[in-house]
Amino acid sequence: MLEKADLKKIRFHDLRHSCASLLLANGISMKQIQIWLGHSTFATTADIYSHLDFHAQIESGLVMDGMFERNRVAEPTGLAAAN
Repeated sequence: MLEKADLKKIRFHDLRHSCASLLLANGISMKQIQIWLGHSTFATTADIYSHLDFHAQIESGLVMDGMFERNRVAEPTGLAAAN
C-alpha cells in the first residue's frame, strides 16, 4: 500500500507514536492518550510523551505568572503603605 501511494516505508508503531504526539499537541490530555493507546499505566504514557507536552508547560507558566500578578496587585504601595 505504501509503494502504491509512493510513500516511504514506515512501521505501524511509528504511526501510533505520531498519532499520540499529534493528539497531545492539540490539547488532548495525557490521560486520554493513555486510554487511546491502551497503556496499562499513566506513567508509561507520561514517560514516553511528557517531553512533547508543550501545552502543559505553557499553561503552568501562565498560571505562575498570574499568581505573581495577583500578589503585586494585593501588595500595598505608595504613601498609604508607609502609614
